[in-house]
Amino acid sequence: MAGRRGGTRIGAKRNSGDHSKRPARGISIAAMLMLAIFAASLALPFPPSPRFVPAPVPEPVAWEPTRPGDTLTKGAALSSVLASRGFDTDHIREIIRLLQAYRSPRTLRPGTALRFALGATGIPDRILLALTPDSLLHFVHDDSVWTTRIEPVPFVLDTVRISGVIESSLWSARLGGDVERVGKKEFEEMVYDLADVFAWKVDFTRDLRRGDVLRVAVERKVRPDGSIRSRHFLAIELSNAGRVLRAIPQPAPGGRYAYFDEEGRSLRGAFLRYPVPYRITSHFNTRRFHPILKLWRAHEGIDYGAPAGAPVEATASGIVTWAGFMGAYGRLVELRHPGELRTRYAHLSSIAPDVRPGARVEQGQIIGRVGSSGLATGPHLHYEFLQNGRHRDPLKVELPGAPSIDAARQAEFLRDRDEVLPLLYGIPISDPPVSLASGAARTAARGRSN
Repeated sequence: MAGRRGGTRIGAKRNSGDHSKRPARGISIAAMLMLAIFAASLALPFPPSPRFVPAPVPEPVAWEPTRPGDTLTKGAALSSVLASRGFDTDHIREIIRLLQAYRSPRTLRPGTALRFALGATGIPDRILLALTPDSLLHFVHDDSVWTTRIEPVPFVLDTVRISGVIESSLWSARLGGDVERVGKKEFEEMVYDLADVFAWKVDFTRDLRRGDVLRVAVERKVRPDGSIRSRHFLAIELSNAGRVLRAIPQPAPGGRYAYFDEEGRSLRGAFLRYPVPYRITSHFNTRRFHPILKLWRAHEGIDYGAPAGAPVEATASGIVTWAGFMGAYGRLVELRHPGELRTRYAHLSSIAPDVRPGARVEQGQIIGRVGSSGLATGPHLHYEFLQNGRHRDPLKVELPGAPSIDAARQAEFLRDRDEVLPLLYGIPISDPPVSLASGAARTAARGRSN
């Protein structure tokens, strides 16, 4: 019995061992079959990879020389230009119909030029029209069908660096650097922009001193015809009365730029210094003879000698608390700002439709037009600044500043600063006086700032 039990045990072990080896043989056979199939696949020829064929480059269009009749003149219709090139009524109607998908033909200004390329019949089968300064509209006639496509006008980026040494004003500064690459109109616009950048730090008509030095680096997008598509300052440095002011731009909403000093502090104040760019005719005064009432009384604001209809801008963002007629003030808008501050704009000829009590307005938004309503001898703007309910002189009150660079963006700002400030180094200064601004522009500048 014992031997049988032992034999049985041994036999069982042997039998169990035999079963465990059978799956291993199956796996090995499957592996051999897979190897054989793989080897056979290596012997099969693969199809050749497709030959690279570059995309065809369109042939350049042979545009016809421009004729005098290809340019729209005052009172001339687009159909007349097309008819002069041999187009029949059906073609003219179809071309105008396609153009209307982009703009009305009536809005094409005199001086707009068309270009034509002749087809096999001698009648143009391609037309090129400057839709905007930055887009071209192509008309293509193929297989008896006209089609259109828009092509952007190319531009190149360039950088100009200009220096200016103040003689009497920036308009008559001794200029150097790349001044020959900057036209008169562009320089005039640049001066206005510089005045806006430093508006809270420097009055360009009063604070500049003989010998002050300005250096700017400007990045521009230039079209093929030399016109400027857009531009913005890369860096600015102004040495004024012993102090050095620097401005570094950072992108802001709406495609604009906000400017900061080299430490990241905003150059922009929470309030504009003036609501209209015209000279001051009457200052803040605690005792002034009123020209209409013929008595001495406080003049608790500033009068700007602006012409009737001139736009009035909100000096800061705020909530409208009054928009209507108020006694001697005439038509008046009052805005409430953070920090118990209020501003008033009086003697208006009209108030903007969206300016009503409870509405919010933004800094620089047009809130009305200059007039002479109320007790006023003529068109002007009366502007008041109140702090905690008390009138303050807008030119002397300490105004709050805009926020500095956010801490999360500080490192990025410092990298930008270290990249652009070296552009200001070594800009040459011209010896002979050079002024690109016209007399009219200088007069306008004085009117904006006084």
